[in-house]
Amino acid sequence: CILELLWKCREVQKNWKSDTIIEIGRRFVQARYLNASKERRSEAIRLCEDICYNLRRVWGSLDPKTLEMSDLLSQLYTNMGHTREAQGVHENILRLVTEGDDGDDRTHDTMDSPTARHQVELLKQSFLRLRGWDKSPDIYADLIRDLKAMPEYRSQPEWADVKPTNEWNPKEAASETEGKFEAPQKWYLVKPENFNEKGEIKEPQKSGKRPGMSAKRVTSNWGMTFVNKMVNGAQENGVSNGMQKNGYPTDSGNGKSSTEEVEEL
Repeated sequence: CILELLWKCREVQKNWKSDTIIEIGRRFVQARYLNASKERRSEAIRLCEDICYNLRRVWGSLDPKTLEMSDLLSQLYTNMGHTREAQGVHENILRLVTEGDDGDDRTHDTMDSPTARHQVELLKQSFLRLRGWDKSPDIYADLIRDLKAMPEYRSQPEWADVKPTNEWNPKEAASETEGKFEAPQKWYLVKPENFNEKGEIKEPQKSGKRPGMSAKRVTSNWGMTFVNKMVNGAQENGVSNGMQKNGYPTDSGNGKSSTEEVEEL
């Protein structure tokens, strides 16, 4: 698979930008999921979990690239019938909006109103598919109430139709497409809008970051333990690379997963 080769090549391609590595990883996850049997699609999910974990640690959970990959993870969970895990993805994202991200003032602390509203819709779709909540209903009622009360959102028109969760009807039919994974129509590694007039890749925008943020990248062994396990035919054990099945890390003795190390540029 060309995408798998590109994914492995990031070990030696030290001049590749982080955005390029992330996009290759995203496409690799999508291709592996689409080309695998149902029994082996969990391999694509575990790789996506690993990449999400890296992005959360490096750029924070609310960075646009992290959110894009987290949405993909939720979509794969949904397609595989892991609706509780999908619900957890969006609950955790929205909780970080109300409570703040990871305490690192170099990362995003919030998201724009349309993006937050979309996360609420994805949470609702998981509620409809599960026919209820994974935890106490009060937890989600408080979360949505707090979101609607935030100064950034309360006067925005897209929030006008967000009802309290006790008015959400679990018998309502879920969307056939919203929150589900669909094969890409085009397999861009760099989207056309990200090229300038000279055909060069535009520099990523720094908006949403606080002053003093340093550039970071993930080391070349992003997800490589997982790839090596697949190549060498290792047995699945239900937990991959220090990742629990819900996509959150377990410690490997030093407080971090063995494959998720970060370095300053």
